[in-house]
Amino acid sequence: MKSRLHAVGVRAGITTLCLALVAGLCGTSQYAQGGNFTLIDDNSSASIDTASQSGMYDWFVDGTDQMFQQWFWYRIGGTPEASVDTLPIAAEGTSDVNFNGDPDALFVRYAGAGFEIELRYLLDGGNAGSGASDMSEQIVIRNNSDGPLDFHFFQYSDFDLNNSPGGDTGVFTNLNTVFQQEGNIVAAETVVTPVASHREIADYPSLLGALNDGAATTLSDTPAIGVTVGPSDITWAYQWDVVIPVGGAFQISKDKHIYAIPEPSTMIMAGLAGLGLLMARLRRGRRA
Repeated sequence: MKSRLHAVGVRAGITTLCLALVAGLCGTSQYAQGGNFTLIDDNSSASIDTASQSGMYDWFVDGTDQMFQQWFWYRIGGTPEASVDTLPIAAEGTSDVNFNGDPDALFVRYAGAGFEIELRYLLDGGNAGSGASDMSEQIVIRNNSDGPLDFHFFQYSDFDLNNSPGGDTGVFTNLNTVFQQEGNIVAAETVVTPVASHREIADYPSLLGALNDGAATTLSDTPAIGVTVGPSDITWAYQWDVVIPVGGAFQISKDKHIYAIPEPSTMIMAGLAGLGLLMARLRRGRRA
């Protein structure tokens, strides 16, 4: 059975314009050390624990929690990977990008030995009852060392759509897009830039175990593009492999989206309404 990792202090382990705005605003925020933050916008809220592998552990959309865990791991060279929360937090804080009174953006900077990792989240909720919500994410890794940095970065995602850990299907529709679905609820992620070096969809807790087993991991690039897996308790991960030059930076931009597919009955009613309008126009045209 799944159990949440969330506990503050546990160490076991954003739209280009908006992202720039987030960076600027977060620079004026009050910072905490190892905080637990909740972002709020319209019909959505997302909770993020920056000090444990729980990472983003809730994403409520119209009152239903769609997220179990989403977080990041890294490794240098062939050493075993570790979750980013094992690094010291240099700065973090929330800001209100759309000035509606609720915090909708989060900035976190982790300080490593010769490098730093910055995470930026921006929540964009939908209209009440729409079932839609969006989370933009930007990661920046900077090399502050005296030599090239052989860096490997992982994102792990475990959506429990409809607040249920099973019955989901998943598919990589191309090299940088993944879809997960249960019933009429869909979670999709697009890696805006750059395309990941490797990717994998697997049943819980296979990927999480691989990231925490004390050995260097390379994702398997399975299933093949276009092949749907499940229904089951699926998870997915992306991996980026890069050599960052001295003084250089590596940036990843991603976007997650949750939305509801209209039920067949709703689509039929909408179609009938459209047909009624068309027939009325035709009748008016005959009378003219």
